[in-house]
Amino acid sequence: MGIEKRLAEIAARKVEIRTLLEGTEKVDLDKINVELKALETEETELRKRLEVAKGIQAGTVQSHIVASTKVENPEPRQALDPHDTPEYRKAFMEYVTRGVKSDALEFRDDATTGVGDIGAVIPTTILNRIVEKMEDVGRIWNRVTKTSVQGGVQIPLSTAKPVATWVAAGTMSDKRKKVVSGNITFNYYKLQCRVAVELVAGTVAMPVFESTVANNVAEAMVKALDEAIISGTGVGQPLGIINDTGIPAAQVVEVAQADFSKYKTWASLMGKLPRAYRSGAVLIMNDADWNTHIVGMVDNNGQPVARVTYGLDGSIVERFLGREAIPTDLLPSVDAATAGDVIAILVRLEDYLVNSNMAITYRRYFDENTDEWVSKATMIADGKLADPNGVVLVKLKAAG
Repeated sequence: MGIEKRLAEIAARKVEIRTLLEGTEKVDLDKINVELKALETEETELRKRLEVAKGIQAGTVQSHIVASTKVENPEPRQALDPHDTPEYRKAFMEYVTRGVKSDALEFRDDATTGVGDIGAVIPTTILNRIVEKMEDVGRIWNRVTKTSVQGGVQIPLSTAKPVATWVAAGTMSDKRKKVVSGNITFNYYKLQCRVAVELVAGTVAMPVFESTVANNVAEAMVKALDEAIISGTGVGQPLGIINDTGIPAAQVVEVAQADFSKYKTWASLMGKLPRAYRSGAVLIMNDADWNTHIVGMVDNNGQPVARVTYGLDGSIVERFLGREAIPTDLLPSVDAATAGDVIAILVRLEDYLVNSNMAITYRRYFDENTDEWVSKATMIADGKLADPNGVVLVKLKAAG
């Protein structure tokens, strides 16, 4: 069978599959996904072979044949990323800006969506930029640990660690059994943001279009991820640090508003964090509280206590009592909070796990109610504390 004839058959089958997905009949999505991937792999290989054949015919590929010489193990060619080709990127731009579907696009469903939510896979170039943007922007997000495991799989946790002991010559130390004390399970939660069509509809140049999509998706998703890591409910979204019930009771401390600005208070709070967890721990609090109550902290003579937070060049270094500080708007200010609200957190953010395969899909549809095109990006993620023992929650104490 000729290469071009087989490519035509593959294109025809993709059209059939797309018709099935857009129809109302029930389909086996797993089976279709497997077939689509196989077709994509075969198509990529056939197109490479076709390019080589055309190059030979045009005289652009030279072959050096040496008699009685045989190459046993030719170096394999690096596989091309089908989502990073100019054709795929151009087709994706046409899909977002004009709603034009193309056989060049791969359409994928996520673990929890139905057939109607299937969206085009974002080209690799854009996806890479989104990930880079998240790392640069999210002060919470870029400190947590990222994992990529199958949802629903139980990950065992252990509190026991081996102990080294001094032994006499000719003897051996006792064995210590590794005890599994619990497990952590990730679910499938859908994080979604909508991109205003006006932001991309007038974009013509591909680099500008890709940058616009990446910036908008990153800004929205990083904000949602930061919020979920701190205060997620665990229902339909990750479980946030302040809502984790596994934090030891002795490390949930109440502080009166009048004591919040006292150096002694914070020295005591830092001591609540177990020594084994102090390395890498950060202080998270409201930005206004940081500037008013920490940077503005004074002693009995009115002299600034936090002067050590200033560098030699006069620039402010956000550190306090040897801990890096992350001022944020994700926690309420002590001056506006109500009794019981968490107003500060001491935590090693690396002990918080965010599980996602970072496969972000993009879908464009027409909203009949508003007569406008709506574009949305979706990713599947979950997150929770893997070890709650390294957290100190500071809550506002009731007055009285």
